[in-house]
Amino acid sequence: MQLRSDMKAIHQQYTYRPLRWRWAVYHETMYRQGDSYPPKLSTIGTKVCEYQTREEARREVYRLNGWTYREKKV
Repeated sequence: MQLRSDMKAIHQQYTYRPLRWRWAVYHETMYRQGDSYPPKLSTIGTKVCEYQTREEARREVYRLNGWTYREKKV
């Protein structure tokens, strides 16, 4: 996707998703195009790193987003 001059970045965050047998962390940026209603939204994600387990990826996403990480209770 090519960014146009009327597209504005409105939200950024890190997320994680499965990638084959591993977990990938992505930096996602949401863009709004023009001033129409409903707004035309597009998201672009860039892979940052990969981890062996879901919990490792989750921990890294919390760190990158500046969130407080708490262990999941089993």
